[in-house]
Amino acid sequence: MADVRDWSTARESHPHLCENCQDQAVAAEQQAEADERERQDQAGHRQEQEAEQAAQKAGGWFGRRRT
Repeated sequence: MADVRDWSTARESHPHLCENCQDQAVAAEQQAEADERERQDQAGHRQEQEAEQAAQKAGGWFGRRRT
């Protein structure tokens, strides 16, 4: 058994869980991180689309300057 004070070994992320449950917990955390990155990407794309739509609306009939 490894010495608890050994800094060179990787520490378990969920020491209170069995090995199978640890694997599931780590996989769930990774999936949650991936989902959050995807949500942020979608939010960024949505903001870009809204900005494009706003720019197009400003160039319509009422946005034109009359001479």
